[in-house]
Amino acid sequence: MAPMYVNVPKPGSPWRVALEQAWAAYAAGTVPVGAAIADIHGVVVAQGRNRIWDEPAPGQIGRTRLAHAEVNAILALSAESFDPRALTLFTTAEPCPLCVGAILMANIRALRYASREPFAGSVAMLRATPYVRSKEVSVHGPNDSQLEGFLIAIATEFHLRAAGPRVAELVALSAVVRPDAVALGERLYRSGEWQALRTKRLEEVFSLLVQTVDSSLQGV
Repeated sequence: MAPMYVNVPKPGSPWRVALEQAWAAYAAGTVPVGAAIADIHGVVVAQGRNRIWDEPAPGQIGRTRLAHAEVNAILALSAESFDPRALTLFTTAEPCPLCVGAILMANIRALRYASREPFAGSVAMLRATPYVRSKEVSVHGPNDSQLEGFLIAIATEFHLRAAGPRVAELVALSAVVRPDAVALGERLYRSGEWQALRTKRLEEVFSLLVQTVDSSLQGV
């Protein structure tokens, strides 16, 4: 069988920056989620990653449960330089309640996320109240099956290794939408491969893992 086409987001693009941030978080041993904020021309003006179990970057937060990727990307913005209503936030996973709230209160009006998160993903909150609906945040979910599969695989491996109190529920719900990616994440966890993977270049790891995913099982 010929190898499948692997489409790594192009360097400098919002998705590539968000993916690089997610990979940096994974390599640092924290939740593998990254975010980038771009202007109307697609130029990245701020970026951030999860730092719950990592030190803060300048102007951002770390070593706290509030240190989510989207929050750190928003903190990296210069309020005097950009009209937030003209910006788009790109994140590698569907935002949780904290991050949906941060996006709303920062007045960012466009959201793009690369992978579904059926356990904590909370974009449904954007329709919850008259105030929230009045923000009219434009939302677009995953449109790249390979990117989503990669992200769910490394997230699954991370959560299994972190062994949180509700990890079984998180993994089970992810398996409903992407059984192939979850199966890969479980394999990575059992084999202990993450220690070797975290030292490799993003392009190499992305290509390796994406080609491992069984495309016949992709739940998109």
